[in-house]
Amino acid sequence: MASLTDETIHQLEQFLGDWLTDATVPGASIAVVRDGDIAYTGGFGSRELTENSPATPETLYGVASCTKSFTALSIQLLAERGKLRVDDPLSAHLDGIRIEGEDGPITLHDLLTHSSGLPSLGTSTVLLYRLTGVEEYGVPLGDREDFHRHLNGAADEIAGPRGERFMYCNSGYNLLGEVVEELSGTPFDEFVESEILQPLGMERSGMDPAALKEGDAMTPHALKDGGAEATPYPYRPVSLPAGGLIAPVTELTRYLRMQQNGGTFEGTELIAEESLAQAHAGHMERADSEYGYGWQRTDVVGRTLVGHGGSLGVSSSYMGFTEDGEWAIAIGANTTPSPTPPTVAKGVLAILAGEDPEEAVPFFARKSRFEKLTGEYESYRGITTATVEREAGALRLTSESALGEETLTLLPADPENPGDEFDIPTMAGAKKTATFEEHGDHVDLYYDRNRLHKQR
Repeated sequence: MASLTDETIHQLEQFLGDWLTDATVPGASIAVVRDGDIAYTGGFGSRELTENSPATPETLYGVASCTKSFTALSIQLLAERGKLRVDDPLSAHLDGIRIEGEDGPITLHDLLTHSSGLPSLGTSTVLLYRLTGVEEYGVPLGDREDFHRHLNGAADEIAGPRGERFMYCNSGYNLLGEVVEELSGTPFDEFVESEILQPLGMERSGMDPAALKEGDAMTPHALKDGGAEATPYPYRPVSLPAGGLIAPVTELTRYLRMQQNGGTFEGTELIAEESLAQAHAGHMERADSEYGYGWQRTDVVGRTLVGHGGSLGVSSSYMGFTEDGEWAIAIGANTTPSPTPPTVAKGVLAILAGEDPEEAVPFFARKSRFEKLTGEYESYRGITTATVEREAGALRLTSESALGEETLTLLPADPENPGDEFDIPTMAGAKKTATFEEHGDHVDLYYDRNRLHKQR
């Protein structure tokens, strides 16, 4: 087994413990691989709260959209066997689907890369909210036939030519799963089990929700009113290819090591290295990443991290590996907090690389910076008071005086690295600014005619 230094383990465990506390995560698990060997595993908190059963490295989690790379791999396995080509039109393999791109038939590649022009059609939202008791939309999605009707009714929603716009679409991956079934003659979940999970020795992983009823398995939790509330697991047969896998983080590392090792794990060759390179490549650009076939490429601490996250609203996950082959990380949690596991994984990688997440990872850098600036402020002798709060990637300033209340949005002048200067949008279009100044033991805020002093 590879090893981490005691100091690295201490920093890692402090970071993860703070995450669970700050984000109200009942339980989470992590596994870290270094140079092909397990270097660290850990369980934090409770996999369920009624009996306070601990989370362990072997706890089963619903890993949600981490399933997508398994779906993509299934398509590529069939391609290697001559059953299909990724540039085939969807219509060549599925009948009864009446959606088509503005510039011709939607291909399997388009669906794999979320570049078909088909936007999110809300199928996952409807089913997740329904099955966890959050909300009922009244949309008929009882079975695959309903799903096809829902999809065909959205033909006019195509948002542009194929390959032009990245639009994350769970429905596209569900269609890919149907292609796997059609061409293999095997139910999708059984194909994944026999062709991927079993060869990799992922013995406890699968898509049967019965696995969560006994043994070391998570209880899903929704975050409501500042607390975690147990919910049912949202099992959605029509959405298994988009997000149905259940797995422990330890077994996910077997899959990650196969990905890092060119398609081979412990002497078993699952797929050709060229196919994996195609899956890992950045086919579609996003704001801060590139998307391949069920994988996302992101630059973190000077390395390329190839991974994918997932959320069911009541559980969440991440799995990824550095392209240089040194690190692989898998995280599972029994709720969907903020920050989510994909962001936490970036902080973990920063620690493993010997860097401070608050300096190396934009989310944590912004969070740390905003924590210094948020709070209660007042002017000379308290004539004007104000509150500065975090609002998504910006700050919200609410001031009060005898003339009434005013609310302003403060946008970082440098969005990538928020500092002291913030822009204030106005209806008149005039540029206004707010400036924070730190003076050791206190912070001052200047905007318009005001100078305000942070009280707490």
